[in-house]
Amino acid sequence: MRTQLIGLIFLYLACLSRAETPARLSLEPAPGMTRADLYHVDSVRNPKAVLVLAPGCNGNGEGLVSEPIWQGFARKRNMGLVGLSFASEIKDIHNGKGYYYAHNGSGKLLLDGIDKLFNRDLPILLYGFSGGAHFTSRFVEWKPERVIAWCAYSAGWWDEPKPSDIMPPGIVACGENDERLGASLIYFKQGRALGKPWLWIGVKNNGHSPEKRVESFVIDYFEAILGEKDGNIVDPKKTGLWIDIDKRNAAEAYVIRQYPSVTAWLPDARLLDNWRSLNGL
Repeated sequence: MRTQLIGLIFLYLACLSRAETPARLSLEPAPGMTRADLYHVDSVRNPKAVLVLAPGCNGNGEGLVSEPIWQGFARKRNMGLVGLSFASEIKDIHNGKGYYYAHNGSGKLLLDGIDKLFNRDLPILLYGFSGGAHFTSRFVEWKPERVIAWCAYSAGWWDEPKPSDIMPPGIVACGENDERLGASLIYFKQGRALGKPWLWIGVKNNGHSPEKRVESFVIDYFEAILGEKDGNIVDPKKTGLWIDIDKRNAAEAYVIRQYPSVTAWLPDARLLDNWRSLNGL
């Protein structure tokens, strides 16, 4: 863990002097939305994918996109970088008409914005916290074929996951002191019962606030899934490590088969110690 933190500090300092100021792309809001902006930086000229960062309820993604750690990761992995800045009236967020619900139009706005920014369809990685987790989880269910990997961190309620032939790996995370913990864990278990290659993180001593250590872990998780070379994306059916989320170690074969909702998938066994640390071990 100490080595990882030292490495992240050096990466942050190296990126700090190269941080770019985001530009804004304004789109026409879909029904149920009051704002539809995307903040972006030109991290690379010919990206192979795009990393989408989604802040909390009605938040402005400019702040996330401005962070050197995300810019450095995007630049290293030859990705575009986009921050969501969508908004809806609170009543529409709760009645299923707001931007949380990607199938209602907000998801298409994101795809249209990516096409405008990069002049082609690109595969997507997503990280979303709170309101951003709402959008992230529903976008993945709506367009799984466009998603490489994702993390949805601490949503208040979730739509029940549906069976799918395309199941991009992802993280469901929530602070152990967050009232959203129960709903988040149920969603994770529902997805695993369907065979989706998901990972659970119950963040030790964390309430409803984004934990920087989770963001660092997400970067390592995305790195592992992307593989060592561009285009060499890790396949959950062929590699990685299945873990028992209760025992916090490698899962036995019969547990994976008979009790999938207590197991989770890591793209690389080297992430196990850091995962256990986030979960309080």
